[in-house]
Amino acid sequence: MKALTLPDMGFLYCETVSRPNHVAAMQVFDIPNDYQGDYGTDLYQQLMLFTQIEKPFNYKLYTAYSGMMYWQEDDNIDLNYHVRRVRLPQPGTREQLIEYIEHAHSNLLDRNRPLWEVHLISGLANNQFAVYLKMHHAFTDGAKGNQIMLSYLSQQAEGPLQAFWSLKGFEGKQPNPEIKAGLVHKLRQNSVLLTKQVRAIPSIIGLGSRLLLQAVNVYKTSIPTPFTAPKTPFSVSPKRARRAATSVLPLSRVKNISKIAGTTINDVVVCICDIALHRYLSDLNYKLKQPLTAQIPVNLRAPNDTISNNRIAITMVELGHSNTVPLARLMAIKESCNKLKEEARSLSDEALTSYTLASQGLAVISELLKLDDVLPPVGNVLISNVPGPRKPMYMMGAKMQECFPLSALPPGMSLNITLYSYMNNLNVGLIACRTNLPDLTKLSGYIEDAFTELEQVVMSSAIDIVSEQITRLTHDDSLSQSMHALISVINDNACSSVVRGSAKKEVGKIKSNHKSTAKKKPKKVTKQAENTLG
Repeated sequence: MKALTLPDMGFLYCETVSRPNHVAAMQVFDIPNDYQGDYGTDLYQQLMLFTQIEKPFNYKLYTAYSGMMYWQEDDNIDLNYHVRRVRLPQPGTREQLIEYIEHAHSNLLDRNRPLWEVHLISGLANNQFAVYLKMHHAFTDGAKGNQIMLSYLSQQAEGPLQAFWSLKGFEGKQPNPEIKAGLVHKLRQNSVLLTKQVRAIPSIIGLGSRLLLQAVNVYKTSIPTPFTAPKTPFSVSPKRARRAATSVLPLSRVKNISKIAGTTINDVVVCICDIALHRYLSDLNYKLKQPLTAQIPVNLRAPNDTISNNRIAITMVELGHSNTVPLARLMAIKESCNKLKEEARSLSDEALTSYTLASQGLAVISELLKLDDVLPPVGNVLISNVPGPRKPMYMMGAKMQECFPLSALPPGMSLNITLYSYMNNLNVGLIACRTNLPDLTKLSGYIEDAFTELEQVVMSSAIDIVSEQITRLTHDDSLSQSMHALISVINDNACSSVVRGSAKKEVGKIKSNHKSTAKKKPKKVTKQAENTLG
């Protein structure tokens, strides 16, 4: 048997019927138009030929009398239970697909079996096929889940079909049982664990002290103090039933915003979500006196680590005030995220993990004792971003068109927003409590609206800055030419019709007022022009 780590056990001990702790993905495939036969039936039959189930996909849970949890191998796995066939009724709309997944995502995984399921969903309109992959969070985090998902996809349409449960490489070599039971090995194992804990003590105490001083307004740290977030409809413990919704953002245009504004893609994504959440709360007449607080997972996994189940820490970031304009909101979030990164660098991985266990554990206790109406929430929303492949992926000849992450709800919160980049898009998956956020599709629409609003503001602001500099420095021909070049770059990158129109109008006005004496445009923007936007 293999002992679970403390973070992995946490996802199991904190799980309730109202808050299942599994993560999932909804993949939508385009079936080839010339495919002969029933794709769903053929795929199921081919997958059922992979009867060899490798570690860790043959692990089921064992709980000792001491309360410790272990993974033990199951030699009698019912593959028909784990691989399920579903056919949607006509007309097979996206709404029907989402409705099925909402019900599937509301149900706990059976702890008497390995903690994973695959739902093969046929009957979709437009000759499409869907896969719903569901695994317990104790079994995998987002990064490892992405590696498992990519293992059964191919970069070539004619690539061979794989079943992830028959693949090796997701489990490390186990020590010899006789050696493992030996006294020397146990002493060595305990010594390593104790050493890590001792090394983490100074940074844990330092962080705890700073958070305590921050709570009494003596010291200001970059990590918000838990249980100080404002009350919202999605800052309470969830009920069992789930709502799911999706949005799609163009990745290249999100990157353009980050480049021009001098931020990261994550800053832009968090800002878009913040704008959408404030609009949603405004519809409900919620007046916030302080910014929302977002929980942001930090990946602690080594680049080549495909074995560890959970290597993440949950940090918190203060977002923008309710009356802040989009560009100022983006800058405020950038500053908050930068300060958080600086704070995190001073902490060891063990300290960040301990902080996560402590804050999430307190949230679970508050949830179990039903203190939601008494205590402020630990946070308002969890926002995560998982990078995916930029090239198209295939499964048995069918092209994966979309992939949406659908995660678990954190303790004391009813909303999770997770993004997954695939090809040229950022696919946004939203999961919420059906009781607390029944109109989740409205929020998903606001996310797309918020992106358009932020893009237009950033592009227009960049054009205004460049235009102002050109007006002031018309006598410097080289600088003027550089500004013209930068205007062209902005114009070429602005995909929004509104922004593109304003950019072309601005370029025409500048050219008419300030004629350049150069015979050709410079190929690069000067350093001075770059610093103007920096």
